[in-house]
Amino acid sequence: MRFLCSCSAALVLLAGCGSQTDRAPDPFAYDQSRPLAVHDAGVALSGPKATVHVIRFEGARHVNAFLLVPRSAGRHPAVLFLHGSGGNREDLLLPAAELANRGAVTMTISQPNDATSFRPLVVNARRALDVLARRRDVDAGELGVVGFSLGGQTAAILAGDEPRLKAVGILSGRGGPVPVFWLRQARAPLFLGAGRSDTQVGRASLERLIAAAPGHPRVRWYAAGHGLNRRAFDDQVAWQAEQLGLR
Repeated sequence: MRFLCSCSAALVLLAGCGSQTDRAPDPFAYDQSRPLAVHDAGVALSGPKATVHVIRFEGARHVNAFLLVPRSAGRHPAVLFLHGSGGNREDLLLPAAELANRGAVTMTISQPNDATSFRPLVVNARRALDVLARRRDVDAGELGVVGFSLGGQTAAILAGDEPRLKAVGILSGRGGPVPVFWLRQARAPLFLGAGRSDTQVGRASLERLIAAAPGHPRVRWYAAGHGLNRRAFDDQVAWQAEQLGLR
């Protein structure tokens, strides 16, 4: 994480150089013409309101994911879930399933745990949004993201760098230089949740990220540690449903 922060500071310097008419290139740009090569390995779980598919696609490298598809017909909003450091696609499967039951196509992805910069994390997330946006059952104008911990930092970057997002949820996000820089440029509605007893990130860092959020973000503090609690994730599901027009 120390090296990650050093890389992050360098990215802030790059993004901040130049005038408004001579801005530095987007450090998280990627080849949008490169095939996503989506492979659906089949249904892992089937419920009365949604099915869970095991999929893989090409991001910065191979990305394994769960895709949750509502059984209802028509086009749906879509929400991407991003886990924390050391996690995988299973970590946020429960809130993703709850939101899918409400009528959203959702996806959880496994991010690399050996990343030395934010770039592969952001590129994987943007490619995941590409996968969602290109589906026939998705309304590409109604995309959201939920990130926890390191995933929350990634979501903060996406808030300022990904114009397609209509709702950005950030839970237990650390206020490092890169997430703070990009979050200040956010245009989508924001929800920031944090635990009052979070000793892993610390109150000052949590408040630093919250303070960077422009406009009138929804901010909630919970009687919990870094991992938060069920209420925090229930609140996030309800907020995403509200922002994306789900009943």
